[in-house]
Amino acid sequence: MSKELPDYEDVAERLHSRWDEQDGPEFLDALRALRELAESGNLEAAEFLAEIHTRHGPNHDAAAAYKWYFIVLSQQGYSVAFRDLNGIPPAYGGVVGDFRNEAQVSDLISELGFARVVELDLEATAWLRAHGLPPAQ
Repeated sequence: MSKELPDYEDVAERLHSRWDEQDGPEFLDALRALRELAESGNLEAAEFLAEIHTRHGPNHDAAAAYKWYFIVLSQQGYSVAFRDLNGIPPAYGGVVGDFRNEAQVSDLISELGFARVVELDLEATAWLRAHGLPPAQ
């Protein structure tokens, strides 16, 4: 018997209502529920999770944010093939339509470095395949 997932709208509301208390137990409980929804394949939850992890503060996690952006934006038609045209790491410049060109993702790449990003690409691709969601190229 599988556990029932929390309601996304309820979780999002709990996060918004406790936004100024991001290290508090209510926010952290809602964040755990959001992560559970994202891991189950809820792409709306995954995008919100990426946004939370992108922001500087107690829940900043560049690697998690990058992985979730890869997953979500691949399903919105962005290209995910790693094709840096700049040649000056960690400043990534990809082809038109590459999700890494998005401002929030570009900042994460600069923070993480190319080697870590390539590892995360593999993790995100494996997650997509496990959920029956092939990434766009």
